[in-house]
Amino acid sequence: MKKYIFTTLIALCTLFYVQAQEAGINFLHTSWQEAVNKAKAENKLIFIDFYTQWCGPCLNMAQEVFSLPTVGYFYNNTFVNLKIDAENGEGIALAKKYGVRLFPTYIFVDPQTEALVHYSSSRQTPEQFIQTGKNALDPKTRSPYLLEEYQKGNRERSFLVSYINYQHTIYNRKSVTTAFDELIQGGAKLTEPDVWEVFVNTISGFTPYLQQVSDNYADFCQRFGKKAVDAKLAKETTYGDLSQIESLCDFDGKAFNCNLIRINQDIQQQHYDQAAAEIDAMIADTTVNQQELIQRLKFIARPSYYSRKAGTPDTWFNKCVEYLRYIAYNQTDRDDAYIHQEYAAVLEDVIRRKAEGKEIPPCLLEKPAYGKKNYSMRPDILKMKPVRKKK
Repeated sequence: MKKYIFTTLIALCTLFYVQAQEAGINFLHTSWQEAVNKAKAENKLIFIDFYTQWCGPCLNMAQEVFSLPTVGYFYNNTFVNLKIDAENGEGIALAKKYGVRLFPTYIFVDPQTEALVHYSSSRQTPEQFIQTGKNALDPKTRSPYLLEEYQKGNRERSFLVSYINYQHTIYNRKSVTTAFDELIQGGAKLTEPDVWEVFVNTISGFTPYLQQVSDNYADFCQRFGKKAVDAKLAKETTYGDLSQIESLCDFDGKAFNCNLIRINQDIQQQHYDQAAAEIDAMIADTTVNQQELIQRLKFIARPSYYSRKAGTPDTWFNKCVEYLRYIAYNQTDRDDAYIHQEYAAVLEDVIRRKAEGKEIPPCLLEKPAYGKKNYSMRPDILKMKPVRKKK
């Protein structure tokens, strides 16, 4: 029995190790020619992630997308994967060969001809990145085909949908907008499910289409659900002209967005006391989604925002310290290093200012008025260990 248990444990450990190793994309560490030979033998395309050592989005993709099991499963079973530094070794010549100028850039290559069959770039969600790989497999969704057909004048509905989705993955907003206008001009309607999906995923900002949704709010809610319609309206009115946004229909998130726009306007006009009063009211309001507020406060209270403005009063600096502490204490994602870095940076500012004769912000000398009272890295979902009663 002991031998059986020991053998089982070894097998399980081996299984978990293999699964851990294969959780994300398995990038080969070989020469270009060896990768070509392997892809030929396995009848697969070569996927290349061109990166540089100084590229932030490249690091983000490596840590947040390439490492995911779902992404790894698809790419490991579909392509021969290479991760190439475009500024070192073979990467210099390969980047030049495939016209790489932006980072990250994703290239898919036919090993038989070493010709590029699909191109994409930029930071992408896991879902977008998997779709990028799927597009490389279909000759009619590959970038060279899409670009060539569009130049030839192809404006078929299904083609335009593919073209728009591709241009969106490489953040070519102008091409997305132009092609979507052509889609509508060709007879497609925003109320049709496939067109609505493209609109939600690719069209941003205050557009005539957003106005159409507002003007026909009840109809769109009936077709696609109030939650989805409100989410789109809220997303596209995060920033913009306040009078335009106020003219839209009422939807969940409208008042929140308008309040934040007014706060930013107050700060730009150096009405700091008014901005602080409005922020304090939102923090105290139990009906306000505090996690959404925290995401917006990150940009309002960040050190670079107040430090670059000449003549910023000490009272506003002190309020920013208070807001950064509120963020650091209360953001539910305790693994987000950004919030702790920003809080540490502002505390360093406090120390430097103290040496210059400035006062310590009052908020640091007392318990927070709202939210958590203590600074902890402990996630909210992790319960405290029960205290054993003494016998």
